[in-house]
Amino acid sequence: MSTAAPAPSVLYARLLAKGRLRHLQLLAAIADTGSVRRAAEQVGMSQPAATQALADIESLLGMALFERLVRGMRLTAAGRAVIPMAKGTLGALRASADTLHALQTGASGVLRIGSIPAAVSGLLCRALPALGTTHPELRIEVLEAPGEQLVGEVASGRVDFALCRKPAQLPPACSLEPLAQDAPWVVAGRRHPLARQEKVSLADLRAARWMLPGQGLGVRDAFDALFAGSGAPPPLHPVSTTSIALLLEVLRRERVLSLVPRSLIEPFVQWGLVARIAFDLPGRFEGIGAVLGPESDSPAVESCLAALRVAAEELQA
Repeated sequence: MSTAAPAPSVLYARLLAKGRLRHLQLLAAIADTGSVRRAAEQVGMSQPAATQALADIESLLGMALFERLVRGMRLTAAGRAVIPMAKGTLGALRASADTLHALQTGASGVLRIGSIPAAVSGLLCRALPALGTTHPELRIEVLEAPGEQLVGEVASGRVDFALCRKPAQLPPACSLEPLAQDAPWVVAGRRHPLARQEKVSLADLRAARWMLPGQGLGVRDAFDALFAGSGAPPPLHPVSTTSIALLLEVLRRERVLSLVPRSLIEPFVQWGLVARIAFDLPGRFEGIGAVLGPESDSPAVESCLAALRVAAEELQA
């Protein structure tokens, strides 16, 4: 006869009453290392103590969090549900400790900004120097990550706000302030033959070799739409990357094209590191905005947003 599963409120009460931060640290370490022994070494516990602690938390929840395999440990469905919570809690605790240390050492506050790479290159590089000048005692930290991850970071309060493209769905407590329009640019190394042409056709682009944008990016959708018509797809370079450093190096060394958001690549075009190809893509491309959450109403956030609005106006000029 099966035992009825405890209600969510009961599980929550158990965690509050008997759960420990040490448990969460151990769970995260086991998930990362796949081994109780290595996790115990990482968190400074003996292996027997770590084994007992894991048994305690699994007993508390009434479910196994890991499968015991011949070579290590593997997360169960319950473990996959618990580990993000454990890592999120530890991350928030670490962020709080960093903030307290900054305040103790003279900072007026800590501003944590999440950003996709395109917003770092375009908006933040323009806005943060001015903000640092007007608020010298403000500690500013920038977390660079994919947009989907950043929305969760805002909703949980781990960052004060995030710069990204409009997400498919915003959490109920979050809002989006549009800041800057954007567009996909075709770019190449300065010595590429198409870089010297005043007008480039779609046939020219189809005949050229391309470095494919990463799957799931807006520019990848634009690339697929550009060559969706009749005719053979263009030849592709074997490397696909979201790393701007690697992209610039490949463009410098080889005769390839790539499709990159203007917000990300424009500074490198202005500095003469790469060339923009004279071809404007049709269609709409999502711009960059600020995702604001329940922790986004501080004076530091408003000061940063004001600087970002100015930077966005400069970009559109």
